[in-house]
Amino acid sequence: MNNVDIGKYKRIVQYFWDPEPKNDDTAGSPIWCLGREYRPLTPSPPRQADDNHTNNDIDNGSGSNNNCNNSNNINKNNNKRPDESKNEPYHYHRLSTSDRSGLSPTRQLPFTNNTRPESTSSSSSGHDWPAPFLDDFESKIWLTYRSGFPFIPKSSDPSAASAMTLGVRLRSQLVDSQGFTTDTGWGCMIRSGQSLLASALSILSLGRDWRRGTKTDQESNLLSLFADDPKAPFSIHRFVEYGASACGKYPGEWFGPSATARCIQALSSECKHAGLNVYVTSDGSDVYEDRFRTIASGGATEAGIHPTLILLGIRLGIDRVTPVYWEALKDVLKYPQSVGIAGGRPSSSHYFIGAQGSYFFYLDPHHTRPALPYHAPGQVFTEEELNSYHTRRLRRLHIKDMDPSMLIGFLIKDEDDWADWKRNVGSVAGKAIVHVFDKENSPFGHGSEREGAVDEVEVLDDEEYDETTNVDIVDDDGSTRDTDVGDNSSFFHISK
Repeated sequence: MNNVDIGKYKRIVQYFWDPEPKNDDTAGSPIWCLGREYRPLTPSPPRQADDNHTNNDIDNGSGSNNNCNNSNNINKNNNKRPDESKNEPYHYHRLSTSDRSGLSPTRQLPFTNNTRPESTSSSSSGHDWPAPFLDDFESKIWLTYRSGFPFIPKSSDPSAASAMTLGVRLRSQLVDSQGFTTDTGWGCMIRSGQSLLASALSILSLGRDWRRGTKTDQESNLLSLFADDPKAPFSIHRFVEYGASACGKYPGEWFGPSATARCIQALSSECKHAGLNVYVTSDGSDVYEDRFRTIASGGATEAGIHPTLILLGIRLGIDRVTPVYWEALKDVLKYPQSVGIAGGRPSSSHYFIGAQGSYFFYLDPHHTRPALPYHAPGQVFTEEELNSYHTRRLRRLHIKDMDPSMLIGFLIKDEDDWADWKRNVGSVAGKAIVHVFDKENSPFGHGSEREGAVDEVEVLDDEEYDETTNVDIVDDDGSTRDTDVGDNSSFFHISK
């Protein structure tokens, strides 16, 4: 019994009982979302029975779809908190010292995002989350499992099957015999990486202040880059193609942060009109300014810094994030340059974009939706298609439950961003995650060891990841969620 992984069973229970988190931080800790700070609302006092209230005044959280499809239903029943309007929406942050179509006949999620009751406001849901934070959270691009896309050819290598989880291997033999038409069960890290990349491109094309419901033409152009079609430059097809040719990852095999980072770098280099350079650290947490400037300037250092995405594939412990890194990891999502963290659960990736205290808010890619067709630039996606890339439903995870292997992203747009980011990463509480050096051959860089380096951040190796058990959770409405919960011992299909 000493070797039983209690965490695996805990995760299964969490997928059965999946309530939306309440803002129960009694300390009143601020809420952060990719460099923006939001003041928490004061928790509502318990409501006393009152004959003046009818049953219609009460949101019992039963999961009815009547209240979860309309994101504009902000203050239903006129119960907006009187103190909400007094909250400043956000502050800029400166830390410087100055589906599965599968073996069972389950239904896919439709394009509309109605699998769970969404938080449509800070008060109508009863969870006391500030509406500006929810608006910001909902505006992030949420890439999830998709099904029904043009098939991804299987590898002819005899070793390919052994690299897949049992569930994916069975489905590839019984359902997707010609090739993969869904990434359910193996594409979560790719989807998290796509989300991170989409955030960076969203900032560049739409602006950090963009919120849903505006600039639908530009949003459609952005999403077309990630359509589930080989013609899209950042499609899962392109990720898998490059992963197979350059990273040793077979189609249907789970990607790790390192392979995902290399794919993002290569695909961004090919997609010139995206206007994004990508710097991937070769030494885990070490960033070398000379190499960064060469990449950020497109090879002409005198041209200055152009928008560049820094990707750090790192490991902050063995089984869990080592506590000495907790404060520095929390700070990552406070930097204005942050575009989030991909990874964070053992062999089950999420996209982390916010934090409050020791809890991290994330977008969960383990929801299967119909594939997004490719649209040529200038064509606008339908409202249902656009809605499938956003959610107002909060999920969070305590830092002590996070997997230590992750991919961290920062977007540096110009010289000011670079200077501010360097100050921020150099003035953290606890042990630093990122170290910046002038040159790659500096005394404390490649080939030598600085003091304390042995117990610091490890370079990430995708091969260190455990394989997974795939669990299909079928919700009351017939929609399917997939999660990966441990070793590669079995395939479950669980109906609630």
